Amino acid sequence: MYTKKDIKKIVQEFDKINKYSKAIIKYGTQISLGLLLIGTIILVSNNRLIPYDSYLRLIGIEISKASFAILAQAVIGGLVLDYVNRRR
Repeated sequence: MYTKKDIKKIVQEFDKINKYSKAIIKYGTQISLGLLLIGTIILVSNNRLIPYDSYLRLIGIEISKASFAILAQAVIGGLVLDYVNRRR
């Protein structure tokens, strides 16, 4: 179980990240959530609002999958970039 002390330590470490890496993580997360929202809207509208289309379902699923890949790339890329910049 996490305690306040553990969470505080995590927040302090994230505060040490440079501005460029924070921007990559922030905007990558926003883009990822936007794509996830678009994929979800496509899937829900395909099932509820418009006649069912298997191709539209595939597009919605692939957009949702891609959003998670983009999130992972943004977070990992931002952290690796921060690590490389600190080593210099």
